[in-house]
Amino acid sequence: MSQNGGCERRMGKEIRVAAFLVLGLIGALPVFAQTPATLPPGTPTAEVDPLRCWWRTSAGAVRVGETFDLSLTCAVLENEAVQVVPDESRLGSGVIQMAPFEIVGGSHPADLRSGLRRFFQYQYTLRIINPDAIGKDVKIPDLAIHYRVNSRVAANAALQGRDLTYFLPPHWMRVATMVPADTADIRDAGGESFATGETLTFRAGVLEIVAITLMALGALMALIVLFQVVRTFRKPLTTGHRQLSTHGILKAAVDQLAAVQREREQGGWSSPLVDRALAAARVVAACAIGRPVSERPAGARIAPGAGRLMAPGARKGRQRALSSAVTVDDLARELARPRETPDPERDRLLEELRDVLSTFTTAQYSRSGGANDSSLDSALSNASAAAARLRSAHTWLRTLLRRTPAEEPALESEA
Repeated sequence: MSQNGGCERRMGKEIRVAAFLVLGLIGALPVFAQTPATLPPGTPTAEVDPLRCWWRTSAGAVRVGETFDLSLTCAVLENEAVQVVPDESRLGSGVIQMAPFEIVGGSHPADLRSGLRRFFQYQYTLRIINPDAIGKDVKIPDLAIHYRVNSRVAANAALQGRDLTYFLPPHWMRVATMVPADTADIRDAGGESFATGETLTFRAGVLEIVAITLMALGALMALIVLFQVVRTFRKPLTTGHRQLSTHGILKAAVDQLAAVQREREQGGWSSPLVDRALAAARVVAACAIGRPVSERPAGARIAPGAGRLMAPGARKGRQRALSSAVTVDDLARELARPRETPDPERDRLLEELRDVLSTFTTAQYSRSGGANDSSLDSALSNASAAAARLRSAHTWLRTLLRRTPAEEPALESEA
């Protein structure tokens, strides 16, 4: 009986231990099953630094008073579950302290993002003015950056973390030597006073007003000149002035002589052809000596021929009838008239036109014809050349620069 009772007691004890182990494992299963499910994807582990910063300088060594650039770059962690919020209010160039270095200027470029990191940077322009630092390594002041780690929990609720501090690794700057010998002063010039600033502002305003006034006067003068040019070269006939310019009249004469040349090559000389060549030559001669050229609208009562030269008007579809009464005697008197300044080129031009008018007049009004085809061909060639030279000399710019009353043809009314 004693043996059976001991066996029963041992078996009962073993059963209780086994049951306890089974119950412990069953109670631990929900914990193991829940731990992976509560970690959202992409959650950083303890090996990921929430904040990392470093220094970088533009030079490894500087002189006393020489400026150099120092940049502070930081990478903070930002994702859907964790957001690191650093305190940047103490990092601006106007508030940060860099003793024994002096802050000359600074800037804050725009932030950059790459993956789970946001990068921000502060740039400082520093210098050191301390003779005791020559030949030494001067430490960049220790900088501590305060930050918090905010976590996002269920239902988009944010959990704000406690304040943490990040210390940047130490950085040193070598002060090699003093400034060069040709430097007059290692310090900046003193700031100007408020009165000087007001004076410069007032002067700038006065100069701006003067510039605007001069621009307005220049634009007004340009409009006046343009109006005078258009008025001079495009005056209507109703006011007693011609409509075509000298250049336009000579262009019509050149075109007429070219047309006569083409018809001469096709069918030879005829009385109407000589009349057209004579009318164009008279107009060219009138422009050469500054005589008036008659200009009237072409219509039913005024047709081509009878000493008239047809030219296109200023308005589309309207022609002008041009004519002149210049004769050989008029050109001879102009050649004989004494001039203060001799002009051999102009004299040669007038002599050629005189011979041209003489040839065409003889062929047109002589009873016996008076001129052969070779003489007429030579006269036509000389008239075309003279008209082309006069046309090139009477462009609107040249005429505007050297306009005189004698050089401007006037209007001669026809009864």
